Amino acid sequence: MPEGSRYQGSGAAGMFLEDMLGLSAGSMDIPDGPGWELKWFSNRTRLLTLFHKEANGPEHVMRMMVKQYGWLDTKGRLSFRHTIEGESDRFRVRADDKLRRLVVRPRSGGGPAPYWSYDDLIAAAGAKLRRLVLVKGEVEKRKVTFLYAEAYETFHLADFIQEVLRGSIAIDFDCRESKPGSVGLRNHGTKFRISPLTICRLYFKKERIL
Repeated sequence: MPEGSRYQGSGAAGMFLEDMLGLSAGSMDIPDGPGWELKWFSNRTRLLTLFHKEANGPEHVMRMMVKQYGWLDTKGRLSFRHTIEGESDRFRVRADDKLRRLVVRPRSGGGPAPYWSYDDLIAAAGAKLRRLVLVKGEVEKRKVTFLYAEAYETFHLADFIQEVLRGSIAIDFDCRESKPGSVGLRNHGTKFRISPLTICRLYFKKERIL
């Protein structure tokens, strides 16, 4: 894998693979290639990002989440980085079937309640994930070894909401103040994530291709 700022961190090998294949969609809400999404993982990967989707809710809902539930980072900025797999020590994911939406509610007391409509989540998943190539590999001293690849087709759109409620799909918040005490936020995007070992539950068809 070449040196350079692009190929750094846990996502470096995946970026390298995309570049070798001439793919450029990155984190956009479309598949990496024509009709196919590409994901890389290794034995050290706990969760794969399926897609990004910001929550609805009261105006400035993420600013409210940072203010109420954030903690000071090493630079004195309030930071809210939190993963919810169905529930966590602070929150529960609940279905509001009447309004057809998923809601993140605090385990105790009141507070902001970010939510996503069922239609928005299903549309985001369907646009990005209808067909998937999942590549397993390892990186050692910047040498990338590709071990195998599997193709997944026919996404379980109808079951997606239930998988979030079960905790098979995690909701991952990652947001902080731009500067200590500022109104502005640096939002790295709310992600919906899943273990590479259970992603097969989202598809009807699976095939080893390499």
